[in-house]
Amino acid sequence: MASPLIGLNNPKSAMAYGGLMGTTSGVAAGLAATDKRLVPYGAMTATFYTGLGCLLGPSVFYFALVGIFG
Repeated sequence: MASPLIGLNNPKSAMAYGGLMGTTSGVAAGLAATDKRLVPYGAMTATFYTGLGCLLGPSVFYFALVGIFG
């Protein structure tokens, strides 16, 4: 329903949007539109970097704040 509003009118834009959002479902949807054999690889990659960001983000933010405000 929202795809015409945000310009998701081809597989490349869907994959780019899903990748930018960093969601497993967005990447999987974009890859499913292009080649269904790539879905597991894209889903694993999105899961990995989302999990890595959730683990490292708070630590990096904490040390940045400690460095700035001492």
